[in-house]
Amino acid sequence: MPFAAESYIHEMDRKAFTALNMFPRFVKLVEAYQVNYDEKAARIQLLSSAVRINENQMKEIYSLLPPICEKLRIQVPELYYIRDREMNAGTTGTTNPCIYVTSNLVQHLSSEQIASVLAHECGHIACKHYLYHSIVLNVIRKLNDSPLGYMGAVRRFVTPGLVNAFLFWDRCSELSADRAAILCDGKPETMVDALLRIHGYGNINRDEFIKQAVDLHRFVNDTKGNQVIRQMMISGESHPRLATRVYECCEWSKTDCFKRILNGTDKPLVSGHSDLVREEIVVGQVTYKAESGEAPVGIDRRSSEVQIDAALSEVNGRLERYAFDGHKADYALGMISGLYAGVIDSIFVGAASFDGLDLALSHHQVDHFIQEYAKSRGLGGDRLKECIGDLERAFRVLQDNVWKGAGIGVSPKNHHLADLAHHPTPVGLLSSVMVQFLRIGTFVNKEGEWHFILVKADAKEIVETLTPAVITGILNWLVTLGEKEDQEGTGEVIPKALRGIAHFAASTPMLLEIAKCADNWFGHLVSDMAGSKNTAGGGMGIPGIFVSFLYELASLPVLKDSGLPAFVNDLYENQKIDLRHELCLYKELGKQSIPVIFNEIFTRVLFFVNRLGAQMAGHKSWKDVDWKSTIPFGNRVIDRMLMISGMTFTLADTADAAVHAAIESCGNWVLFSGVFVSRFNYVGAGRAAVAIVKEVSNEKKEAQLLHEKLILTDAKTVGVIERFSAYRAALEERVSNYLAEDMQAFLTGFDYMKQGMESGNSDLVIKGNVVIQRVLGRKPQFTNREEFDDLMESDEALIL
Repeated sequence: MPFAAESYIHEMDRKAFTALNMFPRFVKLVEAYQVNYDEKAARIQLLSSAVRINENQMKEIYSLLPPICEKLRIQVPELYYIRDREMNAGTTGTTNPCIYVTSNLVQHLSSEQIASVLAHECGHIACKHYLYHSIVLNVIRKLNDSPLGYMGAVRRFVTPGLVNAFLFWDRCSELSADRAAILCDGKPETMVDALLRIHGYGNINRDEFIKQAVDLHRFVNDTKGNQVIRQMMISGESHPRLATRVYECCEWSKTDCFKRILNGTDKPLVSGHSDLVREEIVVGQVTYKAESGEAPVGIDRRSSEVQIDAALSEVNGRLERYAFDGHKADYALGMISGLYAGVIDSIFVGAASFDGLDLALSHHQVDHFIQEYAKSRGLGGDRLKECIGDLERAFRVLQDNVWKGAGIGVSPKNHHLADLAHHPTPVGLLSSVMVQFLRIGTFVNKEGEWHFILVKADAKEIVETLTPAVITGILNWLVTLGEKEDQEGTGEVIPKALRGIAHFAASTPMLLEIAKCADNWFGHLVSDMAGSKNTAGGGMGIPGIFVSFLYELASLPVLKDSGLPAFVNDLYENQKIDLRHELCLYKELGKQSIPVIFNEIFTRVLFFVNRLGAQMAGHKSWKDVDWKSTIPFGNRVIDRMLMISGMTFTLADTADAAVHAAIESCGNWVLFSGVFVSRFNYVGAGRAAVAIVKEVSNEKKEAQLLHEKLILTDAKTVGVIERFSAYRAALEERVSNYLAEDMQAFLTGFDYMKQGMESGNSDLVIKGNVVIQRVLGRKPQFTNREEFDDLMESDEALIL
């Protein structure tokens, strides 16, 4: 049963292959190089130093190949036997592919396992992999030793991000070839045994190793952090690791797709993978926005080369920010910094805790702040109660009591939490603005239900509120009319900055009203920080920033039914966690920030020292130092180092918390959990999470920029090819003209000589010789009869 490559190719291999074929000119460049250099060199090498296997040479090995080729729908390639200590096999050649196997592989593998290896290599041929394998080997790994390495355009094209992309595809292509092998075998066990023996594990239990491969897959996919670590470990490798290949072979053999292909009932996808796409895109539109916020710029293949070069220059400049050029030393330095920070956290920070004294101090600080704020606004007296009363009267809010009797699930104990305008967050300020201008109060009860209540207001208040908005609208309309008149009169556009200043000035009435609203909102929050005037210093204050933000998050539609709103409400209403309690928490978070800040600074210092040392090692003078490369900000290497140092610190902190919790709990899991939670550094974990997200974002941004660069490079290639084509046509025309002129001159010279011989006129014969000698690029030895006679009398040889 023959198998089509489109039916078993790995999904990631298919996507990568399709993406690479979007840029056929780069593929053509490398393919031409392979056909004219690498393929010939490889064939010469094999014919000169290897043994060709056929019906008459090592027949038992060769007989395994034709049935495999028939199953995979390929012609039987040449097969070579190479003497080598490594167990290996490979495929080479684009137009005439061939396979080689090493002597050690033939000696240590059974016939079934050798057939599986040959099927793997034939899978590469069936999937058209060799061209891209060659790109990985020659353009990336051997660029310095390859003739392509002398081409500046290729060097600029091969960025670290592109290297990683090619290597990722290379790993995916191996999985496709493994699938071809297990299809030819009809089962995965033979290929798995061959892989184990090739890696030196010939005597282990296959089933146990398969379980190990499954455990690896589960562990890696357990968290995003594990996936990032694994990706960093394998990013520079061209082959998947052993356990990954074993897992993929076994898992794919269990799928319905494998069974359908084996039974001949599968319909292969028409993906165009088997034949490289050579269609040239006439117009490829690229639209992107500069980081400075300029308008989008469109570049197509018919655009001027100046535009394309400018766009390429911009993309290359932005790529410098996202391209990673770090080394293992950078990883090591990041880990060292994280470990040092972990030691500082363990010794100097320890467990987070606050007692009654801390809470009393927090209450005192809030009370003192209220009194000082009231004093600064010319309100209050010496007593806290008087200050709160004056602030409540001075900074009255319209929605303060509208919830009473509304039946929306809001009580006196939780109305500060339920009323979003009482939150010290941006959402709280926005809710206060809505009350001021729209007369709408926004409430969320402990069930996560939103309620909007209209606030009563008299006509005078409404007029006072809307007047600034109306004036602002009129002024901005007048500014817009003035801009149009000026543009029509002068024909020039007013600078964007000047227009912004004009509209800002026109919006002053509304901005002042919003500022007044914000001031009133903050003043009212201060009046409620320590409870009302009737419970001054002891009542329920406003919720803190953390509780407010968590409650706002819990009220979102996706979380409102999760029970989180009720949980946050319980924290505030029953456990009395308001702003004063959060201040104690902020103090502990401040302590936890110490090792995190140290880790941040120390990692950047290590980067600076390491890069400066490398610069000084390569230059004799300080004048030659590239200071830009030593700056520990705004580059991909420092971002990666911060991610590694942050993850290392979090791992060290987690281990420290677990060890202390185990020692102090003596096997009591409740006590263990309490100690662990108190010693865990939440600031460090948050910083590590931010670093991981930024690294993922950097990868995405680099991929986008590489895509833009590839399209722009392909667009630029069109112009280069057109110029070469025009030059070639002009050159052919000139050569044709020269040849025509030379042929005419030859014929004229021969005519002179013929006429001279027929008429006996020696001058015509000499004239014809002069014409022919000049066409041949020679200086005539004689131009008349006298010079000919002199030549005959001399010893100089006659040259015709």
